[in-house]
Amino acid sequence: MLSFRVPESALWGTLQKRFAVQRNVLSDPDFELRSELGLLQTYFEAFDSTVAALLDTSKQDMLEALQILAEASKSSAACLYLNTPDNQVSHLTSAWRSPETRLADFTPDPCRSLDYSSYPLLADTLAVGMMLSKSLLELPLAEQMLMAQIGVRQLLCIPLLEKGEPFGFLCFLNDAEIQRSRSELRLLAMLSNHVAQAMVKKRVEQELLCNQQRLRALVGVLQDMVFECNQQSVIVSVWSGHPNLPSAEMLQGRAIISVLPYELASELVRYLPRILQNKESAQFNCTVQTINGPVYLLVRLQPVQAPNGQNHAVVLVHDVTALMLEDAQRKTMLDTLNLLEEAVIDLAPTGELVRTTPAWAKLRGLDLREMAKDLGQPLFAWVHSGDGMLMVEALSKILKTTEPVSQRFRLVQGSGEYLWVEARLIAHRTPDGLLAAIRGVLRDVTVSHLNEQHITQLALYDTLTKLPNRLMLDSEIHSAIDRARIQNTKVALGFIDLDHFKQINDAFGHQVGDELLVNVARQLESVLRENDVIARWGGDEFVVLIPDLSDLNVMRELSERLKNAARKGVTINGMETQPTISLGFAVFPDNAESGEELLSAADHTMYHAKHTGRNNVCFYSDIVHLKALGREHVAIQSRLSTAIRDQRLQVFYQPVVDGRTGEVLMVEALARWQDEQSGWISPELFIPMAEKVGLIQELSELVIEQSFIKLREWRDAGLKQRLMINISRSQLFQPQFVTQLNEKLMQHRLRAEDVVLEITESVALTDYSRQLRHLRQLNASGFEIAIDDFGTGYSSLSQLHEMPAQIIKIDVSFALRLHTEDGRRIMQAIVQLGLGLGLEIIVEGVENLETARFLQGLGVQCMQGFYFSEPVPSGVAELWMRLGLQAKI
Repeated sequence: MLSFRVPESALWGTLQKRFAVQRNVLSDPDFELRSELGLLQTYFEAFDSTVAALLDTSKQDMLEALQILAEASKSSAACLYLNTPDNQVSHLTSAWRSPETRLADFTPDPCRSLDYSSYPLLADTLAVGMMLSKSLLELPLAEQMLMAQIGVRQLLCIPLLEKGEPFGFLCFLNDAEIQRSRSELRLLAMLSNHVAQAMVKKRVEQELLCNQQRLRALVGVLQDMVFECNQQSVIVSVWSGHPNLPSAEMLQGRAIISVLPYELASELVRYLPRILQNKESAQFNCTVQTINGPVYLLVRLQPVQAPNGQNHAVVLVHDVTALMLEDAQRKTMLDTLNLLEEAVIDLAPTGELVRTTPAWAKLRGLDLREMAKDLGQPLFAWVHSGDGMLMVEALSKILKTTEPVSQRFRLVQGSGEYLWVEARLIAHRTPDGLLAAIRGVLRDVTVSHLNEQHITQLALYDTLTKLPNRLMLDSEIHSAIDRARIQNTKVALGFIDLDHFKQINDAFGHQVGDELLVNVARQLESVLRENDVIARWGGDEFVVLIPDLSDLNVMRELSERLKNAARKGVTINGMETQPTISLGFAVFPDNAESGEELLSAADHTMYHAKHTGRNNVCFYSDIVHLKALGREHVAIQSRLSTAIRDQRLQVFYQPVVDGRTGEVLMVEALARWQDEQSGWISPELFIPMAEKVGLIQELSELVIEQSFIKLREWRDAGLKQRLMINISRSQLFQPQFVTQLNEKLMQHRLRAEDVVLEITESVALTDYSRQLRHLRQLNASGFEIAIDDFGTGYSSLSQLHEMPAQIIKIDVSFALRLHTEDGRRIMQAIVQLGLGLGLEIIVEGVENLETARFLQGLGVQCMQGFYFSEPVPSGVAELWMRLGLQAKI
């Protein structure tokens, strides 16, 4: 704590002079003079210690100062009150009370906080800078009641002033009336004045200290190097340092040129004279080479005046290395983006093009010099009118999500032509979530789009007849039935079979057979109405869809026209033939309740037509015995469709077991159906049925969805076993299957490594080159491929070697023949073949311990079969996964 002393002040001068005069008259017997001398001596001795105590920050020293003031003024108590900033209220901050006084030993609440508006005499007196010295009876009623609570008989209040304005007051209280001379009151007023000055100085010093601490904290937060140097380029003060520059201890008192790196010091020495002479700030950039590599600095110089009046400079050294490297990296990234054929764009929140890369000019078919004209224009100015709503929907999605949004549209070029582009757009938002910009990448997908259109054509239309295929027919059937339900109309569906087509194929060859199919398809299509659909079902079968029927006579008329159209003469290779057809019709909702049931009913009716003599038309409603014989089969098909749609099928799990330890390595997901009417339906019945009526894809997706949900639960529970799922032929041929499967994995927070895809050997060999491409795509996505029912598809060694499969599942038929010598030799050969190709072996159909032991001897680790466990619900499967099946080994 700094001691406060005011040497040679007016007060000291007055006191000293008067003290000298009084010393000369000590021999005078005048009592009044001796009393005044004693009074002066008392206040003279109290002055230094009082002011010093008030400057101290501790509460104890404040009490000591008040005690000194009270004892010097012969007061029973002394109090310090400080005003609030608005000077409306004054709070008691410290008080000293004599132990010998009769004043109350407690402080009433009204005395702790004085509202000046309640005590006008006190307020008015202190406001004009005057002291208030009154006995109790001389005070107004409000002040009397306040003082009487603690037994005060004499009150003295002296204001504490700063620049003429009171900021508090000293209060001296006596328990008896006391007379103070004018000299004493003047001394107390002067003493109070210097106490006020000391308190103001103390507050100012504290504020300066706080500001200095704030400045140091600010400098520390900025992590900048800050120092001060004089006109001789000597560092006189260091505020903070830099890890790659000399420390503060090394800099203090040293010349800049001798202690700082040359690159920085030379620039500082060059700038300092101008800064100090012109009293203007400056800044420069500097690169310093260090053992850690180059450090890039931004240096600012600011002139300041030192306490001795000389001009100094404060130097702030800011490390911009990270910014420079980031700028360089950003420039490299921009240069890289400029090399890409994809255009990177920035759009304003309102959709205007703000920035783009040179690839934009290529997309728009512009010269690079013309690209600037597009800036500021809305993106919609170059979107084909037919795609405008798609882009509006895409931009609306961007406003609602933080995920990228993809949209394909036609971009209009400068020549007026257009190309297909795919845009991947994402919203860039401010920290408070507001849309700041839209950023995206545009790439030319014209070639791939046209290829996809061609693929779609191949996927939805028969390549030979150009008629719709099963996939497109299925969509048309469901749309027609939906309209019929709404409009209360009917839908007729007819199966058409070309009679004796096999004989024509065998006699004249496939080329003639194909020409016949094309001609017949054309003739059948020619007699239909505009909204009717005829599709090729496969081989020599067609399906005709007659929607929006209100009169069934239209169906009967069309059936006769179809039969007659087929009988028209067809000339092929100079030979005329007159083919016939067999037709079977069924009607929704009269004969079926769904599209699948309608197909089944028409199929049965068509076979009845063939069996009754060919060249015939039959209607489901006219065949009573067909209803009776096929009712249950059709009903099961209908209920299967409903069960799949309502997700009433269950997924059971059959474990794949380590034959050495009994540990469950994998579980295979298998569909199971418990029908409400017929109980458990064998998968050998309902799975082929689903394939025939086109429900196998929906069934497979249901199994995948349910099993992925369960696998996620098992992963959350800490179980690591992989899931095996069966993939159908229709799924494998679907163009988007790999993408959709990966999306489902992401949706359930799973990885491709968690799943093994099972594909039967016969499916893998169908259209081998095409399947091989699909399997490789799955493999590249991280999935392991298992060839199911291995040994039944007649695959060659070369095909097996080329297949991107990691696992083969040996068909159950081989395990069932292990009781014979030939069966054991065949199993041994298959196992050795698989192991030789580096494939993992799983043997299906392990029904007993003897089979398991024999397979162990062949080196087979993975086994599956009823001996270990039949397909079981997920809860039982989870138990096997946790506990294992060691009891079976």
